[in-house]
Amino acid sequence: MDASMKDLDRLAVLDPARGREPGPVEWARAEASLERTIAGTPKHRPAPRRWMIAGTVAVAAGVAGAVVVPALLPGTAERAVAAWTAAPATRTGEQVMAQAAACAALDVGGVTTAAPDDVLLAEQRGVATLLIMRKGDTVVECLSVGDDGFATMSLTDSLPQAPPAGWPVNLETMSSFGSRDNMWSNVVGLAGPDVTGIDVRTDDGRVVHASVRSGWWAAWWPGSEGGEVDAIAVTVHTADGSTTHRPSQLP
Repeated sequence: MDASMKDLDRLAVLDPARGREPGPVEWARAEASLERTIAGTPKHRPAPRRWMIAGTVAVAAGVAGAVVVPALLPGTAERAVAAWTAAPATRTGEQVMAQAAACAALDVGGVTTAAPDDVLLAEQRGVATLLIMRKGDTVVECLSVGDDGFATMSLTDSLPQAPPAGWPVNLETMSSFGSRDNMWSNVVGLAGPDVTGIDVRTDDGRVVHASVRSGWWAAWWPGSEGGEVDAIAVTVHTADGSTTHRPSQLP
């Protein structure tokens, strides 16, 4: 036997996954990734950004666009993931004034006071509330679980905003955070006036219904797909029909 092969045999015992057979979901994801690689390399790889977590800074696993994504502290993230729902409950500005006031008091985007009209999008998934709101001329995203676990980031410093001409939506940010069973992903973008709904489908077949309101769309879900290249598909619904895009295909 070649000496190099003997060396490989010795090193094989150090492989922590030695003898482990991937599960059906892992095989499906690996096969989908291989098919995308054969079809062509995605246009871009999301660049790392920073999360602002109630005064703490963390680095994102992967973020598309010139924005950052919120991250919750481990115990809080566990609660949010455990209670998560695929379909969000829409909330009005009046219904989330407590969360909006807390978001307005944070440094990201400048400290302001909140009014119901400042809330551009609000959704509830289990115990987690996601907001996209104005702070002066800045638009920020805030995510909270109950009365704690606040995290926030700036989305844009100018108003108004819209997807590029000819596109029903764009992708402002996408990332994942956490570890093991408490990994979660987040995606945010702009939506044109003709958009009636948006679904996010993971490669293992899960469907997440995004919230769409005031020219924005957003969703979060348990899993690591937001930090991976093209591990989701975004289906945009309009009165004229539906179109499906990989993140790398969106502006």
